[in-house]
Amino acid sequence: MIRPALAFALCVISILTHAGGTPQVSSATTREQADLVDIRSLVPDMSQSIAYAGSDNFVGTPIDGYEAPRCWLKREAAEALARVEAALRKRHLRLRMFDCYRPARAVAHFVRWANDPADQRTKAAHYPNLDKPRLLGEYIAPVSGHSRGGTVDLTLLRCDAQDAGCEPLDMGTGFDFFGARANTDSREVDAEQRANRRSLLEAMKAQGFDNYPMEWWHYTYRSRPSLNTLYDVPVTAPGEPARQAEIDRLMRPYDGDVPGASLLVLKDGKAVVRRGYGRSDLERHVEAGPATNYRLASVTKQFTAAAILLLAQDRKLAVEDPVRKWLPALPKAADAITLRNLLDHTAGLLDYEDLMAKPYAGQISDAGVLALLSKEDRLYFPPGSTYRYSNSGYAMLALVVERASGMSYPDFVRTRIFAPLGMRDSLAYVAGGPGVPHRAWGYSEQDGSWKRTDQNEYSAVLGDGGIYSNIDDLARWDAALYDDRLLGDATRAQAFGKQVQVASEPEATYYGYGWRVTANGDRLWHSGESIGFRNTLVRWPKQRVTVILLSNRNDPTPYDTALEIGKLFLAADRAEPR
Repeated sequence: MIRPALAFALCVISILTHAGGTPQVSSATTREQADLVDIRSLVPDMSQSIAYAGSDNFVGTPIDGYEAPRCWLKREAAEALARVEAALRKRHLRLRMFDCYRPARAVAHFVRWANDPADQRTKAAHYPNLDKPRLLGEYIAPVSGHSRGGTVDLTLLRCDAQDAGCEPLDMGTGFDFFGARANTDSREVDAEQRANRRSLLEAMKAQGFDNYPMEWWHYTYRSRPSLNTLYDVPVTAPGEPARQAEIDRLMRPYDGDVPGASLLVLKDGKAVVRRGYGRSDLERHVEAGPATNYRLASVTKQFTAAAILLLAQDRKLAVEDPVRKWLPALPKAADAITLRNLLDHTAGLLDYEDLMAKPYAGQISDAGVLALLSKEDRLYFPPGSTYRYSNSGYAMLALVVERASGMSYPDFVRTRIFAPLGMRDSLAYVAGGPGVPHRAWGYSEQDGSWKRTDQNEYSAVLGDGGIYSNIDDLARWDAALYDDRLLGDATRAQAFGKQVQVASEPEATYYGYGWRVTANGDRLWHSGESIGFRNTLVRWPKQRVTVILLSNRNDPTPYDTALEIGKLFLAADRAEPR
């Protein structure tokens, strides 16, 4: 019996013999032995959509040899590509990689597929006007320049003036479209599409890359590294440095052409990790990045609580005020509820989600929540007697902010929190009001594919979850929580205090005002979940470490991932000599 590895080697030898026998397959078994570098070691936030690591490609399945969606190249080609990227960024353009180094076994996989006439699953998308046997030769060669480490498949992205919201230029066809329309100088595409192809061509040519005229996306570095050597090292996730490799592993579900995430790690006030993964808009293939604004969902509650505490500092209200002083429409059963009870979820108010008609016509607002509660002269329990997480309570707090300040909730958080801290892109979003810059759209996985699920009937309630923000703005918010530029020492102690116990297992945790708190106060956090969004902000204030992870998808819940990332930096901190 021939072992699988030997059978593959014989297949490669057969392919090379057919090609003339000049190239040889290297004996290298690792990226280092092949002298290949990961492009993200040179450009950490290089946009990638490595088609052959998934099923969205002309074969319709993950390709042999692609164990991770990474772009590897010979160093001279990688350095030249990094120069292309640097030059493009000066013009608010970027590259997106479809493929780079390609293991020889992947080429063999292509050839096997091309020789199987029964498999026509991808014909409509990739070769609608060609018979499959014609693909061999001009489109699928038995020996590929990609296997030498000097060839790339890529496209151009255009970003806005802030170098955010980057989306692909229209090139007239998708990647790996087999046909004359994909020819770089094709007359079958319009003038704008030809101009976009020309922009890519000029940028690549300037740094020594030559285009393959049949494919607008295909470029080979002119020095043609390893001309007579092919490699068959599988493409894997990076092995070092260990901490970055672990972060990449944890964030891998968000990477590629999927709903994405933005991750920020702050250590001693400095961003040690700051980048986006995946897409903020699947339909337009827009990059997620540091400027991407996500619906914060319940992470909003810390801002609503801060608004109340600011008004208390201004002596416009007191946290011991009866809520009916400000919202007399609430039923008599609410007489004993104070603003403190709303802040720490001990009010006993009914959940508005349970009171809404099913189905609910349109979207409910904070005022609509008050209208529902005013009709129910009952509570879950006597105020202050126990804890029950309450979105209703934070909707009421937003209305109290409006009554006590004389401003709308969006205007108050903008003028009293966001503007003073320089959080220029953050806002409480109201349909018909100012738009959300660099907006992420929410998605949910349904039947194995992602569907846009950005809004539902609860999404217009502001106080419990209506703020949009990004990791850069939240870094400014985090900094303000260490000093008195916004809230004084005593006020912050209230917000971070153990106001009410929430749980005893698996650890003792408490709720402050808009924050969850561990028993020893070493960790503060809040997560947020709404349709299409999952977010978390976790702080270790004594160690000056913060992890912020925002995502535009319904799964996974990011809190555990943020804890694992935080531990990487806490462990490093403990290991440092004092």
